Amino acid sequence: MESTKNPKSTLMTYPESIVEIYRQQVLPFKTRKVSLPGRKCNAYIMYTLLGYELKAGSKRLVCPDLITARYLRIFAELGMKQILIPYDPTRTGRLIDRLENNFYKLKASAESSLLRHMFAQLRRSLTRCHARL
Repeated sequence: MESTKNPKSTLMTYPESIVEIYRQQVLPFKTRKVSLPGRKCNAYIMYTLLGYELKAGSKRLVCPDLITARYLRIFAELGMKQILIPYDPTRTGRLIDRLENNFYKLKASAESSLLRHMFAQLRRSLTRCHARL
């Protein structure tokens, strides 16, 4: 017997885990704010002679290291306007694998129409986290 995936359960599982990681592991610590394009787009990490750059839409962000570029890519692909990133790069390094795993599971598990709805819900949840600060 084949089991069918319930889109509502997928919707609540992955976005909430990304939001929970962000709320519990980023917000309580010293952070800095980074502006992103603010629209859902494919983001690419490029290695240049001067280091790493994240290309999100038509905007390029210079990143000090690969971990920071990977972190920002997740939120740029979600369509966030701004995001907080930990000052401590070792903290970001500890979070990035969990964030990426949840993000790619979310993308793989959803159809394109549902994915847009899930990304919108995730953006709203993350924006509410900022509003509480």
